[in-house]
Formats: sequence, structure tokens, C-alpha cells
Amino acid sequence: MTPSVALCFADVAVHEALPWARQSLHQVALAQMRASDPYGAFLARGADAGDYRFHLGADGAPRIVHGSGWNAYVGPAPAPFTTPDDLNVFGAALAVVAEASQIFVHNFAPPQDAITLNALTWCNELVSEHPRSPTSFGEVWTVGAGSVGTAALYFMSLASRDFSTRLFDHDKVKRQNLDRSPIFIASDVDDPKVKAVERYLKAIGVRDVHGDPHALHECDAWLNRDAGHPDVVIAAANEMKVRYFIEAGYPPLQLYGTTGKNWQVASVRHEPSGPACSLCLFPEDAAPGDTACATAPPETKSSSDEPEVDAALPFLSFAAGLMTAAEVAKRLLPGFPFNSDRVIFNTRPHPHLVPAPLLHRAGCYCESRARNIHAAMLAKPHKTTAA
Repeated sequence: MTPSVALCFADVAVHEALPWARQSLHQVALAQMRASDPYGAFLARGADAGDYRFHLGADGAPRIVHGSGWNAYVGPAPAPFTTPDDLNVFGAALAVVAEASQIFVHNFAPPQDAITLNALTWCNELVSEHPRSPTSFGEVWTVGAGSVGTAALYFMSLASRDFSTRLFDHDKVKRQNLDRSPIFIASDVDDPKVKAVERYLKAIGVRDVHGDPHALHECDAWLNRDAGHPDVVIAAANEMKVRYFIEAGYPPLQLYGTTGKNWQVASVRHEPSGPACSLCLFPEDAAPGDTACATAPPETKSSSDEPEVDAALPFLSFAAGLMTAAEVAKRLLPGFPFNSDRVIFNTRPHPHLVPAPLLHRAGCYCESRARNIHAAMLAKPHKTTAA
């Protein structure tokens, strides 16, 4: 989002529960930024008078950015909640994404009003109950390894590396992917996206990762998958009628986020027995939705020989991925689901969350889907043991 970042806090060791455990936080952060933008100015130093500053923590500055458990807060110090005794990453990540949005929405002059959000029920009030985030996420297949898909996997991997995933995407990493994905780095450009993601996840400790660099309808792993697999699909792709091929394959629970052209994000959940499938929301015979916020074409090009580079609002992709990752974790908690099957996260003029339940579309493909076959595809195979 910016080619100039200074770390103006004392160095500490990364927590043992996170990737890069016990390494220098300064070194890890600087290495990641430099890998994404080798030409940027990234360093650790004291604050200068001309810096734009934001303060991470529960206190210590007039305006703070703080998250803990499922809660997120941006506003005057001190934070209105204490730190629960767990390692939940989602509230902290939500607070940072909310502040990043306000820096850009308000052109580096965000209002001083207090903003409270929570990632458990996706509403604007803080929660007092903090069920612990699971430490294992099961088998998660990711259809689409672009900005939202990689952001979802990134935030999942901060919470746990105990999951398996299969990645489906036919595309390669492009330059414009670097500023909207927390995983891709400059050396990944022109490599298949799934292979770049596979490298990253394996490097931080996710052992069971398989990348398939083809469109979903060309992948035997999807077309001929066994019943009971996977546990959940992150449906983060929109091309080549991919939602039709997902729905035609009798899918399990689907979770994903979408970005809109008015600086908003939607977190979407399709349950196999729910009221609406993804084709109810995105009809198979309709043109893809307008996602100008994430893929706006440039107005001009410097040279006809150069490839077009589209614009992006990176915090929207991060918000969509974060909301998806939180739903992957929450699905394993007692009481799930905690919110509507669609929630809109608006960042303009200020961050606020609004439930927007999905509606079934009359005549949709899902009406003709055989319920008995779908139930059979969702059933877990029985384990047998030899005496």
C-alpha cells in the first residue's frame, strides 16, 4: 500500500505460537516488506516529525489501534476491553484492517471517533464471551488463489498451521498481485499462483498442501473427489463459470468474501441445506459482478508495449480474506453460525457491519440438485479397523 514504512517500536521475539517463532519481529517484518517490494524504503528507526503515525496497542498514544480475542477497537486511548488469555488473532487483524481503510478513506486524516467491531458475530458492538479459536481447521480446499484466497490462507495460517489444503487456480502471479496479497512476493511473478502459495504455506509449517494449476473443471481432484472431502471450500474465484462447477459437484460448506465497488466487503456462507447457493447470488448465465474496487483498469498506459496494470484497494481484499478465515475457524465452535449467511463490512465513511441475509433465486440450478446424492457426497466414510 505504501513504499515507505518505518518500524518505530522496540524489537521483540515473535510469539512461539506464530510462524517465525522466536525470530526478531523487526527482521521478519522488514524481510516480508522488502520481498514484496525490493525498491521500497523499509527500515527500523525512531519517529520523525514528518511521519504519519499509527499506534498499535491498548494505550500509549492519543489514538490507538488495538485488537484482542474477537474484539477490535480504533479510537481514543485506552482500549475499552482487556486482553483475554488466548492466542486469537482475528480481533487484532480486524482492528488493523479497519484502521488501514480509514487512513485511505479519509486521505490520512481519519476522524477521532471510536470504532468498535467484533469478528465473532460480525457486528459493531464488543463481545464479552471469547470462545477459543480452534487449533486445527481440518481439510480446506481453496478455489482461487488470488487476493482474497491468499489473504484467507494467510490469516488462517496465523491462527493455526494444522490444516490441509488443495489449491485450484489456472493463473500466474502478476505485478499487480503483489500489493493486494499478503503471500505473493516479487520473485513469484510469472510463477503459477498455486505453486507460489504452496511454497509459502510449506515454508511456515503447513505440511499438507497440494497446488493444482488448472481451472476447477479440469481438475480430477475436484471432479472425482471422494465423499466426505473436503470439510469446507473457500470459493474465491469468479472466472470460467467456476461457481457452476462448484455447485454441480455437490459441495460442502462454502465460505468466501467478495469486494464491492463502493469500498465494502461481503462475507458469504453457503450451507448445503441453506436457503441459497452461490448461483442464487451469482447466476451462472449472468455476467460477473462489477468489482471495480479490486480490478479497476488504468486510465492511461505509459507505453503500448507495457501490459496493463489494474488498480486495487488492498485493505478490501485483506478484509474479505480475514472474514473468510475467521468463518473457517468459527465453524468448529459450539453455537456456529454466529451471524447471518451474508454480512456486509462497509469501510466508508466509517467501518460498520450490517447483516444482509441471502435469498433463494427462483429457478436456480440448486432446485434440481438431488438431495440424496448431495447427502451422500457430504457423508464422512466409516473407518474400519482390523482386529
